[in-house]
Amino acid sequence: MLERILNWLFPDRCAGCRRLTGDLFCAACRARLRPFPPFPPPPGLDAAWVAFRYEGNLIAAIHQLKYGRRRRVAHALGDLLAATAGPLMADALIAVPLHPERLRERGFNQAAELATRLQRPGNPPLINGLARVRATNRQARLAAEARAANVAGAFVWVRPTPPPLRLILIDDVLTTGATLAAAAAALRAAGAQSVTALALARSVIAKSGVQ
Repeated sequence: MLERILNWLFPDRCAGCRRLTGDLFCAACRARLRPFPPFPPPPGLDAAWVAFRYEGNLIAAIHQLKYGRRRRVAHALGDLLAATAGPLMADALIAVPLHPERLRERGFNQAAELATRLQRPGNPPLINGLARVRATNRQARLAAEARAANVAGAFVWVRPTPPPLRLILIDDVLTTGATLAAAAAALRAAGAQSVTALALARSVIAKSGVQ
């Protein structure tokens, strides 16, 4: 009841178009979303699936989430991801972790916030245990060939028991897949047999294919 009253008094501004719509990601912005086409999984992953093309107002919304620290935007985007992905077949879900320094800087892990919205009847449980133990440069600032080296050895499984055999890694944006592949390598080293990636968005480059 309190949330409804506050939303009536102070309606949410859409993170995509910035209009006072009362929604965190409004119907007009949702209507402009374009699905991401099927693609071969990047090296190091058994499979990969992306919900939407990283373009237009979705970029603005993701930036509001990550750099504007609008944590609640993850609720709207995570619900879109859950609705688009449908039932998930695995033993567990794991959000790609942030390094503790980045987590303190941002205040939350955007991948984990998205992943919590995937906890629905019939879906695998969301678990912890993967840690980012080495601080890395921001991937967005690096050329494609430097991304893999930047995240190599950055992740480790920290639980005393092995991870489940079939895992789905959750992230907000998939670019080259270097971060997800490094996370998958750590999970396999700890005992996982299959690692799939699930992301909210990815860029499409018209002339050179998928980025």
